Amino acid sequence: MGQVPSAKPWLLIGSGRLATHLTSYLRQLDIPCRQWSRAHGWHGQALAEGTTLEDALPRCERVLLAISDDALAPFVAHHRHGAQPQPTWIHFSGSRSVDGAWGAHPLCTFGPESYAPEIYPTIPFLLEEAGPSLAELLPGLPNPSASIPAGDKPLYHALCVVAGNFTTLLWQRFFQQLEGRWGLDPALAAPYLRRTLANLEAADRQAALTGPITRGDGETVAANLTALESAGLSDLAGIYRAFQQADQATLSESAA
Repeated sequence: MGQVPSAKPWLLIGSGRLATHLTSYLRQLDIPCRQWSRAHGWHGQALAEGTTLEDALPRCERVLLAISDDALAPFVAHHRHGAQPQPTWIHFSGSRSVDGAWGAHPLCTFGPESYAPEIYPTIPFLLEEAGPSLAELLPGLPNPSASIPAGDKPLYHALCVVAGNFTTLLWQRFFQQLEGRWGLDPALAAPYLRRTLANLEAADRQAALTGPITRGDGETVAANLTALESAGLSDLAGIYRAFQQADQATLSESAA
């Protein structure tokens, strides 16, 4: 009596942070996956000894592209046409739509180390409207998902960058100033950071914003700007003014 053939493995392309986290998560879910990158070739076990990437493609159920945005379209155009039968191609860019591959953007930031196992299932995936569901694209992943029009992806991703990356840059500057200017331990600011995030997660997100701009304390705002300029932090003063304008725009939108 013959054995039931095992399902085809998935093939993960890339070796950066996202690829590292995806590898950890798929291993956690017991989803068979092989990893290949241009820089290192096969990571660990290949599909079979001597297997090239071209040989592997038709033997995989899914091709997961955890590579840079600029590399996506050329990689798909170069490799996809040769694989028969064709696996399902999936990329993880939040800003790009790619012919021949479906998009599934993990709405999260990924650090250099793997996360605790309970973190990964909570990460939402943003899909392309009118495309396959998450269960169809990545079966076995229990994550929440939502869809937006493919044409809106550049705006969606720009907002992700503003909300996540730009606030990270500001916090990094704050930590650097605490340590470099006054010799303070940046960990002193950790409770402030955690409380800011907790307030944003609360039911009334509009009430999370505090400080002199919200209070309409014009003299304090002016003193803040003067202090930043005097300390040689004119770039932060410019950001302060821009955020002052953004707060006024938010108030106008709320009142409309």
